[in-house]
Amino acid sequence: MSGERRFFRRDRLTGHIAIGVVGVLCAAAVVFGVGMASAKYHLSDVGGWLTSVHRGELVHVNGLSGKVDGKVTLSGSTGHPMKVIQQGGVVLIVDEVTGVVSRVDPAHLNVVQGATFRGAAGMQVVSGSGQAYALDQQKGSVQRLDPMTLATMGSPLGLTGPLGSAGIDATSVLWVPVPTNGQAAPVRSGQAAQPIGIGRAGDDLSLTIAAGAPVITDFTSAQAVIIGKNGTQIKVRLPSTVAQVGKGSVLAPASTDGQLVPLLAGNSLVVLNTGSGSISSVALKLPPKHKLAAPQALGQKVYIPDQSSGDLIVYDSATNRMAPQVPVTGQAGPLDAFVKDGLLWVNGPDSAKGVVVDGAGGHKPIQKYTPDVPGSQKSPVPRVGVPAGGASGRPKPGGGGPTAPSHPRLPTKPPVTPPTHKPDPPKVTPPNAPTNLRATPQPDGTIKVDFQPGGGGDATGYKLLTSDGLTATPDKIGANGPDYTFTVNGGTCGQEYQFAVAALYHNRDHDSEVDSEYTTPTLSCTEPDAPSNITGTGTAQGAKIDWQAPPNADNKKVTYAVNVTGPKTGSNPNLTGTSVTFGDIWKNGTYTVKVTASNPAGTKSDSKTVTLKGPSVNYVGQHAGNPGDKSWLHQTPSNDDTNVYITDYNGQNLLVDCQKIGGHFAHSNGDPYYAGNLWDYIHYQGKEGYIIGYLVATPKQPDWQNYNGLPLWECAD
Repeated sequence: MSGERRFFRRDRLTGHIAIGVVGVLCAAAVVFGVGMASAKYHLSDVGGWLTSVHRGELVHVNGLSGKVDGKVTLSGSTGHPMKVIQQGGVVLIVDEVTGVVSRVDPAHLNVVQGATFRGAAGMQVVSGSGQAYALDQQKGSVQRLDPMTLATMGSPLGLTGPLGSAGIDATSVLWVPVPTNGQAAPVRSGQAAQPIGIGRAGDDLSLTIAAGAPVITDFTSAQAVIIGKNGTQIKVRLPSTVAQVGKGSVLAPASTDGQLVPLLAGNSLVVLNTGSGSISSVALKLPPKHKLAAPQALGQKVYIPDQSSGDLIVYDSATNRMAPQVPVTGQAGPLDAFVKDGLLWVNGPDSAKGVVVDGAGGHKPIQKYTPDVPGSQKSPVPRVGVPAGGASGRPKPGGGGPTAPSHPRLPTKPPVTPPTHKPDPPKVTPPNAPTNLRATPQPDGTIKVDFQPGGGGDATGYKLLTSDGLTATPDKIGANGPDYTFTVNGGTCGQEYQFAVAALYHNRDHDSEVDSEYTTPTLSCTEPDAPSNITGTGTAQGAKIDWQAPPNADNKKVTYAVNVTGPKTGSNPNLTGTSVTFGDIWKNGTYTVKVTASNPAGTKSDSKTVTLKGPSVNYVGQHAGNPGDKSWLHQTPSNDDTNVYITDYNGQNLLVDCQKIGGHFAHSNGDPYYAGNLWDYIHYQGKEGYIIGYLVATPKQPDWQNYNGLPLWECAD
């Protein structure tokens, strides 16, 4: 069998994934009836590929017009659910029944390569940033692929299954959630890197690639971890509602074009800003018992696919209002949604319809079964009716006919004065309850609560219903607003709060109110910013680390964790000040200092490389021998050759920079008191170098075998 047709048996991949390149698959390519794909075709640069299950087709749609401009028919895939992976110029199709993974050549509109993956039901294929992988999610195997030929590259990696859905970030790193271990495993060029702890073993983990950065959400502990480009981590605490809806019930997108990650937990929509780490939450009125898909963020709007109605539910975060729904298929069935090229694509794989939505909220319907050339088929001109009725000239009901004859007025009787009595109070129609309550913690420790009037009835104003100890500004908002926002003060950082808004109205002879539903539980603070201006200094007490607190640190109840790595290591996980000294770090060298600011809402950290050097200390010289006797200074802590020496230093101060354990020295007189391997690096009369330890009256003499320790530092390697 030729190299292009390699087939790997199950034992070739250690029983995890069997992949075989089965050669070029036959596929009919149709472009507006031009014929088979022997010529090159130019598809729109702003476009997306959508599947049609009933026809076994993959169609390419122009994102600007919503028109089909090319399609590929996949042999043997009619009626099979398919998944499309489209990143950059690579388009892969996964037949989830046969396990065949194929690559589409957009230039010729045909399938140029295929590979068979046994056990497709438990398999995921991911591609992006020049990388491709196949994952057996049940068994935990990760196999690197050539994204063009789909051939295997190297041996598979074994992780602990079952695995979560994986993704590739902007730096070409594959991220794999490993819920069994409570970790996220990074894979670089097919090689496993150090996993990152996210939560506890068995936690419900999900991955979203947001603007190219991995975001791992732990739904069990209600916490999100944002991984920065340099490996920094931002941990954000989410509302407890996320953990209360049940395992597997929170919906999150696999990827987003921007930094906003929407999470849908029941009727609560939580939006995480991965750039700032801030969150907002709003209680939405969603159709009961409808099957919803993962929300998608585009611009200022969040789109929730409703698979029970075949529509998109739209929430506008800029106005905090529900926008009109966007029709997709108009019938129950699966909806595939993703954001690509600044557009939201929603496809009904079991339907002939789809929709493409732009950043402003405009949308264009997609008819997958009619591959019209954009602009070539004009919409039929509507038939214009005849004003005031039909062509016969008959009057249209309600007006427009001949004028009716007039009649003379009859004389009227004088008015009768009714008996005097107190009129009944007018009947009152209560207003509807306020909607779209959204609570957003602010950096200054306050909480913004905004809402929309429910309409109906005659509201006289609105007031906020809060917990004891909290105050709201203003006390009351007028019926006509115009700003429907309360600011809440007095919360305790780390505690969650819920709010409702009451619509007030006059009910006959007394005042009444109609209360809204309560908001999602919300913290009263945001996670702190990262510390800044990190410095390190070598002192007689050890390594002193200083940093500058982030803004509003006192209001946010910020504590700090400091980790120092290098020739020696040290850590302190719970500090309230902005300085710490590590008494067990006293070796000169280069260190990495990481300072993490934490509060109940989350964490942010910063790292800096510092050079630490201990202070020089004066000690008296001793055992110098007779006047004029030479004591040699060496370039290394050993008896190496040298021509530098000092004399007559008994009782004089020698400035000791540091100490080093080195080569053994024994005096020619044979006295073991003058033997040892501890050397001092000194300065004296303009000369410097290593001198054997017994010639300096350091604190631990006559121990010439071990370091003195602070205030003396160990010399760098």
